[in-house]
Amino acid sequence: MSLFFALSSCTVGSDSDREFIILPVEEVEMPPSYTVGNLSIIKIKYKRPTDCHIFNGFFTNYESSNIYNKVVAIRTVKLNNSNCLADESMFTVDYEFKPTEPGTYTFKFWLGPDANGTDQYETHEVEVL
Repeated sequence: MSLFFALSSCTVGSDSDREFIILPVEEVEMPPSYTVGNLSIIKIKYKRPTDCHIFNGFFTNYESSNIYNKVVAIRTVKLNNSNCLADESMFTVDYEFKPTEPGTYTFKFWLGPDANGTDQYETHEVEVL
């Protein structure tokens, strides 16, 4: 099951006028170094399909319940109305990362599915000292 399919159909509460939509990441800017206890900002760029998609944080999932392996995507709330306009604007948001333990962390930023429906990722391994 793809990440997009699993999360794109969830409604917010019982309201049918909005729903959670997971959007793919377009670009990632990783800081050059990381230190335990220090806050690092990862710049993430994404496009929203319409002006009815409003940024609502990040979808973050730990692979195999391992804090060293994170999957990250953009979470939006989509307002379901007929007044939505197409919007290909690029937006940049800050993902805050404050490691609590040293080691190698793997970030997998979700790029969306390929033509066969297989989820694609941009993967970054970072060493935390």
